[in-house]
Amino acid sequence: MAYDWNRQELARSPWRKEVVPYIPGILIQRAKAGRVISYAELADELEARYGLESKARKTLYGPPVGAVGFAVRDLAQEWGERIPPLNLIVVQASTGLPGVGADEVAHYFFDDGGAGMARNRRAYIEAAVQAVFDYGSRWDRVALALGVEVPTSPAPGDDEGQVIPLPIAAAAYRPESHAHKALKAWAAQHPEVFEDYGAFTAGGQEHGLSSGDRLDVYFSNGRERLAVEVKASNASNDELERGIYQCIKYRAVLRAESIALRKPALGDAVLVSTRALHREGRALAKRLYVDFIRAPSEAEH
Repeated sequence: MAYDWNRQELARSPWRKEVVPYIPGILIQRAKAGRVISYAELADELEARYGLESKARKTLYGPPVGAVGFAVRDLAQEWGERIPPLNLIVVQASTGLPGVGADEVAHYFFDDGGAGMARNRRAYIEAAVQAVFDYGSRWDRVALALGVEVPTSPAPGDDEGQVIPLPIAAAAYRPESHAHKALKAWAAQHPEVFEDYGAFTAGGQEHGLSSGDRLDVYFSNGRERLAVEVKASNASNDELERGIYQCIKYRAVLRAESIALRKPALGDAVLVSTRALHREGRALAKRLYVDFIRAPSEAEH
């Protein structure tokens, strides 16, 4: 049985009633693919798939998306389950973040009720978006509850980009080089380089995670946490790409540890190197939402 969208005040105008039932399926398809969607892309897909006129003012799509978010919140309450806020994967193309109106919908998901969002909105949003992606095939149950059909074909005109080959696994452990040790020390002693992730004092080295991994450099201010993976100038392209995948793992574990401790999942990871990322490395980092910081060459000395 289809969900009764009249339950949601944001879905009650004639145009919203027309478009809202089609939005959850599109968002669930994106969530399962681990990809955000811009308001403009959503408008274009609604037009291409279902013949719904694309509105010139993309801000008009905010309330229908919000209605979907509230519907997911209602399901979470009915099921007694922590369903991530699906609406947050609809973002502004200019910022890569949802509009601020989405925050009200998402408050239910955070253990502190979103009280810290004003202080570090990006961290909250990124953690919640990752939870949306991690929800995976569970979204099929949500689609069934809402009575929506999830598209199986790519969106018309959708371009997934070129395939980026996986890096070759390291053949064997190599002793830590002097350059690598020096770069770790430099990163730990320069918290100002990482101020976008939190207000940190000097970091520590070789911090252990619950997964058994050890971080090159670790920052924490009691709220935000940051893992730093460093690669010296002698790192190969494959090694730099492995560093990107390592950042994904560390970011996930930091957030999981916070969730286990009933704290806001404000963890992130960044790759640092004195050499520039190659073309495929840049594309991979962008696609996987991993930040890269290039350190000065003197950091290795």
